[in-house]
Amino acid sequence: MQTKKIVYKMNSELFDHLKDFTTNPYLFIGSGFSRRYLNLPTWEDLLSNFFLVSSIDGEFEYYKSKCNGNLPLLASNLSNEFHEIWWKNDLYKDNRSVYKTLASEGINLPLKIEISNYIKSIQSISKQYDKEIELLKTIVIDGIITTNWDNFLEENFSDFNIYIGQQELLFSEAISIGEIYKIHGCVTRPETLILTEEDYLNFNSKNAYLAAKLLTIFVEHPIIFVGYSLSDNNIQQIIDSIVKCVEPKNLDKLKNRLIFVEWKKDTEFEIKDSSIKLPDNKVLPIKLIITDSFEPIFETLSTLKRQIPIKILRKLKNSVVEFVKSNKPTSQVFVADINTITDDSLIEYAIGVGIASQLLSTQGYKSIETIDIIEDILNDNKNFNSKLLVENTFPKIIKGNSFIPVYKYLRKENLLTKTGTLKSKNKFELKKNTPNCFLPPIGYIKKQTEIRRNHKDVNSIVNSFDISHSLNYIPLLDFKAINLNQLLKFLRSCLNDETIKTSSNFRKLVCLYDYLKFGIENNASS
Repeated sequence: MQTKKIVYKMNSELFDHLKDFTTNPYLFIGSGFSRRYLNLPTWEDLLSNFFLVSSIDGEFEYYKSKCNGNLPLLASNLSNEFHEIWWKNDLYKDNRSVYKTLASEGINLPLKIEISNYIKSIQSISKQYDKEIELLKTIVIDGIITTNWDNFLEENFSDFNIYIGQQELLFSEAISIGEIYKIHGCVTRPETLILTEEDYLNFNSKNAYLAAKLLTIFVEHPIIFVGYSLSDNNIQQIIDSIVKCVEPKNLDKLKNRLIFVEWKKDTEFEIKDSSIKLPDNKVLPIKLIITDSFEPIFETLSTLKRQIPIKILRKLKNSVVEFVKSNKPTSQVFVADINTITDDSLIEYAIGVGIASQLLSTQGYKSIETIDIIEDILNDNKNFNSKLLVENTFPKIIKGNSFIPVYKYLRKENLLTKTGTLKSKNKFELKKNTPNCFLPPIGYIKKQTEIRRNHKDVNSIVNSFDISHSLNYIPLLDFKAINLNQLLKFLRSCLNDETIKTSSNFRKLVCLYDYLKFGIENNASS
């Protein structure tokens, strides 16, 4: 029998559903994700497989029979048996030397340590789902909540902040953007694993606090559950705790926000209304997706819009939160066009995003772009504070940029001699070979005699050559022959060409203009 070939693509129905929200989705990821992409076993199989290499006496089925299907209790019983083995068996001698301090903190720690190491040793990326994994890396989401222990998510969302364990989340300043909440712990920190019956009792006793922390996410974002069964007891308890925080009249608002993905082999993608049964026989309406591939889901999520990179968005949000909370900025105000920000380490406090040209602060100008300086040199339209530029901006951006016009601002601050040298040592140094450093490449310099013989001013060159050649020929004129008004008019015209205004020869000529206009005192005063 020939199986029908299913072609996957973005699902328009899911997209239409998600685009109505003002925020991007959160993923709530369960163990099915790890089984699919890392070839990890089910929880029971994990315990069974580990039992075979653990040196615990007896049969696994014996311990399983004492637990009546209660896997956390099974883990507790295995932990009790394994504790003495770990401390005395030579098989674990090397690990004892590494983890003995941690293991001394509780009877369950040896099992958690070795389970963590075991998971790291057996996990392997499933090549079968290479396309899904590549698509996963492109999705646009605001964050992830997971009960998984492995580090697959961190590796594929490297820009996200990680919160490991219930305690770290409860006492963190999490801001719900660009974060992964590993609420059941992580193999990188074995002590955080929610594994035994004692762990679950302790976890459930704090469910109300966890629910309060997650409630904001649930009411502000669509939540897509992947890798869980609708009957999963753990997820039902977490959702139930969150639902208890919501007044009955507002419960229906969660309806379209909760989206469960159910994997079913050889099925067409389908999204429909459904429900999930919670403890106490409560029924919560949800959206249900049935599919045998996650490709259409990831394809759809990848088409959502975010104009600001997640690291920058997170830093911006955190900056505003801190500013409002403290009401006292302790560092710099970041002044820049938001679309030019690429380094989140530059942001301490962000105020007035999108109005960089209007927002000036005594706290600092550390991330103004070179093109902003150039535009101000040519159009005198930025109203920059020269003192702040000299003290904060130039020391920062000159390090990685050879051609930045600075003489206008140095002259305003009375930091230059009559000949254009610095009066005293500053936070940065001027080029030692100014103004010759503004000359074009050697191939053009060879034509200097010809240019000076045939062209007496800037306009003559501009009228004889295209823009690119003019940029290289103008500096070959005798500097005394360069009419600054003509040069200014030409440079302003170059600002209309996006390619030209980012070129090095344009920037060099702007620097030459800046030097001739402001660096030499006679020109500066004219």
